Parts: sequence; structure tokens; C-alpha cells
Amino acid sequence: MRILSIDCASASCAVVAWEDGQVRTQLIETMERGQDARLMPLVLAVMDQSSWGFDDLDRLAVTRGPGSFTGIRIGLATARGTGFTASKPVLGIDRFAIHHAQQNNSPKNLLVVLESRRQELYVRAYPAGLDPAEATMLLPDEITAMLAQDPAMMIAGDGAASAGVDASRVLPATEPEAVTAAMLAAQVEADDPAFLPRPYYLRAPDVTIKKGCA
Repeated sequence: MRILSIDCASASCAVVAWEDGQVRTQLIETMERGQDARLMPLVLAVMDQSSWGFDDLDRLAVTRGPGSFTGIRIGLATARGTGFTASKPVLGIDRFAIHHAQQNNSPKNLLVVLESRRQELYVRAYPAGLDPAEATMLLPDEITAMLAQDPAMMIAGDGAASAGVDASRVLPATEPEAVTAAMLAAQVEADDPAFLPRPYYLRAPDVTIKKGCA
């Protein structure tokens, strides 16, 4: 299966060509803004370096949040537009699921903490062997209190530093988010309603979108 995977929801602009469990090409630029100018050139470069045409794709994957509001919109719009033009399905992958999947060999309870660029951080708990808790937003002090109640709980996600948690409890990312997004997209049916390419926000955006631009 050939998947083009896009991530602009974190502090990067990333495009990955993924084929049958392997990364064929990946281009990643660290940035918190400006993805609108860089994403499509990266898409075209990845496709060219992979010697793929858009007809060669089986599906597209895109991170849908939570994360950068602007980045989420840019990534989703580009993925949906490309998918529509190429008549290929587009699957939206949430970032909590990505970081949980990267640590799926850990027997411990896992807390995924994602950067929000605000005081409160995006948080979701994954108790070992149980269904995940509801996602929420917590202040660093509240995260510290949660960890104190479960000394064995480990932390994953790009918000760990902002949460101020002990580094010994932080599990590093195993690969770029766009790579894990492709892997997750390959494991489900293309029309699975849980993977619609829709934005995943836990708080209202801080910007006003002009009519006709959403």
C-alpha cells in the first residue's frame, strides 16, 4: 500500500511517502508558521523523489490535531484537495493516537501531553489494558498532581517539556508523526468514520476565520 502522509499540526511541516510498512521518502522542516508556503512544494518534492504519480497512491493520511490551529487547517485542506483531485481517500489521524501507537510496547499507564502554545496543555490518559480517558486540557500543576497519584505512569508527546515533568518519566518519540500517521492509516478501512479528515480541536481557535475561507 502506498500512502502520502502529511503533518502540519505539530511544530513542523512534514511529508512522507510510505509504502508497505517502509518510509520511501520523507521531507520534514521545523516551523510553527509558514506551512502554507512550504507544504505543497514538499508534497511535490516527495512525490518526485519517490518516482510516484498521484495515481500511484492508495490513500492519503493527515494529522488532524489537536495542535496548531493554522497548521491543522493547512494540512487538512492540502490533503483533502489532493485527495479530491486524485480521487483517493483521505484519512485523518489524531495526534493522541499517534503518540500512543509509538509507545504501544510499554506496559505502563501512558499520559500523552501535547503542546498547545498556551498555559493549558492537551492531555489524554491511556490506562494499560483499558480504554483511553476523555481528552482534556490541564495546567502543568494539574498534570504534576495526576502523575503523583500514579508514580508508574509514563509521559509521551511534545508537551512534556512545557508540563515540567521529570525527564525520567518521558518516553521519546520513536519516529516523525507523519510516519506513524501513515502506519495507522494503513491499518483501517478507507471509509472508517473514526478517521474522517476533520479538525480535532479541544479549545476554540484564537483567530477569526473570514467567511468563505473555512
